[in-house]
Amino acid sequence: MAYRNNSAWNELNEIRCLLIFKILRAENFPKQKQNKLCQEMASITDLKATSINAKVSNYKSVAGINNPSNASSNTIEIYKKYSNLSIAELELLIKQRER
Repeated sequence: MAYRNNSAWNELNEIRCLLIFKILRAENFPKQKQNKLCQEMASITDLKATSINAKVSNYKSVAGINNPSNASSNTIEIYKKYSNLSIAELELLIKQRER
């Protein structure tokens, strides 16, 4: 996968967004939960909550929940690679990558 050098997007942050998507799906997409989780992620990354929110929506599209979007090839690849993992497994993967 390729990310721009001047971007805060990387595989770890993609996986964090996939985790947000999986949490939302498990909870049947409660209102305002996406914004809350995206703001929490923004507080620990150099990404804006609006950018994270858009990425989570791209995961919804890739999963067939939303209409098709212009999801990046990185998002599609992360979904293919990790969407079969549970929430707990994604959380563990994130903790391992944060070290």
